[in-house]
Amino acid sequence: MTGRTFGLGAVLSICLLIAGGSGAIAQAQDFPLYDQPLPVVSINREALIQRSELGRHLSEILAERQSALVAENEELAARLEQEELDLTELRKTMSAQEFKPMAEAFDAKVKKTRREQDQKSVELSKSLESMRFRFFRQAESIILQLMQERGVMFVLDESVVWMSQGGDVTNTVIERMNSAYAAGEISIE
Repeated sequence: MTGRTFGLGAVLSICLLIAGGSGAIAQAQDFPLYDQPLPVVSINREALIQRSELGRHLSEILAERQSALVAENEELAARLEQEELDLTELRKTMSAQEFKPMAEAFDAKVKKTRREQDQKSVELSKSLESMRFRFFRQAESIILQLMQERGVMFVLDESVVWMSQGGDVTNTVIERMNSAYAAGEISIE
């Protein structure tokens, strides 16, 4: 094992070539033929997040951050709505010329607030992706260790591959991740 990770397309292409599923290409190359099925297992990435302690911790952090952003957005919307109502009442007592700068300032404030909140949403999404990446990097080391122990050549994502042999090692990886997380060997931060 070299510890390399291959894209799903590359893994599927290799599997097809080894299995003889691509006649012309497989005949043109010197690929080894195997008498026995290759040791291939699957993993359910979403189950790793949903059922591992580290994954649950990740989900809690993200839920808290999303809730905080939603609450902030609601509070800002309520304040801006009240300010708009106050301006509408004030408009009744002013000339259009006097009111115009106030309306333009309010409009600029609303646009600025929307841009800022949109940026926070983008940053939260980036944070989610970054945390998921770190989570799967932590899982990868455990999966690689399991591959070496069991002589596994390929680990495929269960959500995009159907398998009749090899089995799902998700529960084993979750157990090991939970142990490593409890021991402080892995973390999301």
